[in-house]
Amino acid sequence: MDIIKVIGIGLIGAIAAMMLRNTRSEYAPMAVIATGIVILVIVISALTDVIVAFEEIVDKTGLNRSLFSSLLKIIGIGYLTEYSVSLCNDLDCASIGKKISLAGKITIFLTAMPVVTALIKAISALIS
Repeated sequence: MDIIKVIGIGLIGAIAAMMLRNTRSEYAPMAVIATGIVILVIVISALTDVIVAFEEIVDKTGLNRSLFSSLLKIIGIGYLTEYSVSLCNDLDCASIGKKISLAGKITIFLTAMPVVTALIKAISALIS
């Protein structure tokens, strides 16, 4: 991922939103959202390398694929939740952002249950 590109897009989007707030304030939120989507696409495309690396680790170590899948889902849920909350805060909807944050935390908890269960089984096997 080229962080310079992301920073440049972010700064251009922020300047555009600021200029629009002064002239056509109804378009400023759209500039914020569009900038965020472009940055999100760049970041997601960079994550494919990380997923491939994780798959290689799973193949080499013999870890359970479902646990690997759960971990990736948890990470993804966390990042998407944080991104959505930040976007709500940018659009002056902090109360909606807080509700999204709560929903994300609950979803992460539910998604983590297979990982916790596997961990408890592994510890029980070591103790026995």
